[in-house]
Amino acid sequence: MKVGLVSDTHGVFDPELSRVFQGVKHILHAGDVGSHGGSAAVLAAISQGSAVTVSAVRGNVDDDPEAIELLPDTAVLHIAGWVLLIVHILESTEAAAAMEQHEPDIVISGHSHKWKVDTVEATAGKRQLRINPGSAGPGRFKLGRSVALLTLPDRDSGTWPSVQRMDLAAKAPAKLPEACRGKRSCQPRLQLQQNQQQSQHLPPGARARRGGLQSGSKRQKCEV
Repeated sequence: MKVGLVSDTHGVFDPELSRVFQGVKHILHAGDVGSHGGSAAVLAAISQGSAVTVSAVRGNVDDDPEAIELLPDTAVLHIAGWVLLIVHILESTEAAAAMEQHEPDIVISGHSHKWKVDTVEATAGKRQLRINPGSAGPGRFKLGRSVALLTLPDRDSGTWPSVQRMDLAAKAPAKLPEACRGKRSCQPRLQLQQNQQQSQHLPPGARARRGGLQSGSKRQKCEV
């Protein structure tokens, strides 16, 4: 079974996820789904038009009332006989408590925006696969954007799960409007997009004049 792994979208839905995760039965999101808002919209966009199940946890920027009600700190799933734990910060007390309680075979985390896959020795000599799929949100820290495909063989097969990195375009799409609602820093970028759409319907001369006025304006990015 193939499972899609994503983290740190920060209010962004990248349509490329629909292609990358084609055929997966489950998508796991390791937190920072929204950006002080918009988490439900991001998850809805990820699952739109498919029968895939999406499970997500809350990250440190999922601090709005909607996210607090919608998203748990940790999530434990049983898929193909394997025990999977989803957390946002691997080094958190919540993660440590959940690992001690559930002894997961696989731990999916985010937060650092850095792709990482490790197999470590957990309790009583038991192996544990730890995966950080990187960030699928706005590019930060000069790191690439990525998600992961996790292949889970049947637990009784004796085959260890495998992970494949899936790179996304360096530049992320704009944040969803729900993640920008009430944020002044988002408005110039949204207004710029509206102006560009409107300019497509103007005569060529008017479009050029309008473009000249826009060329001196500053583009601001949403805070992450």
